[in-house]
Amino acid sequence: MTTLTKQSGSANEKNVDQLFNDIREWNEKLLTTSEKITFLSQFVSADIFQSELPHLDEQLSTFSNALTILKTEKIELHQLISNHKNDINGMLECEDISCESFYYSEHKKLEIRLLNFFKDFAEYQTELFKYCTNKLRLSN
Repeated sequence: MTTLTKQSGSANEKNVDQLFNDIREWNEKLLTTSEKITFLSQFVSADIFQSELPHLDEQLSTFSNALTILKTEKIELHQLISNHKNDINGMLECEDISCESFYYSEHKKLEIRLLNFFKDFAEYQTELFKYCTNKLRLSN
């Protein structure tokens, strides 16, 4: 079996570089999502909605609670990415395919979790925007 180490070949380094590129992209997307969450949190709590709407407070509370859950998940994902980034350096020490497979498996699990988070966040935004259509106060 071929041994892939930092000293003996560049294939493993390229694989690690690809994983680090993924991690960089994930962090960029999470940063953008953080900004969106901050805005949406202010939006949901702002006094911009028509006051006579039935169940408005309950609906906005539901949206606010869902956003808090998404924010918590985003923070957890950010921490997992940070830990994963540190762990990826261990891949350079791998001497067999099963070792590399472990790191790829962990990377893939994290990627799937991130994709699910981004899908859930997009669905949240769509539902919020649908709800808010025609419910904002008009300026005089």
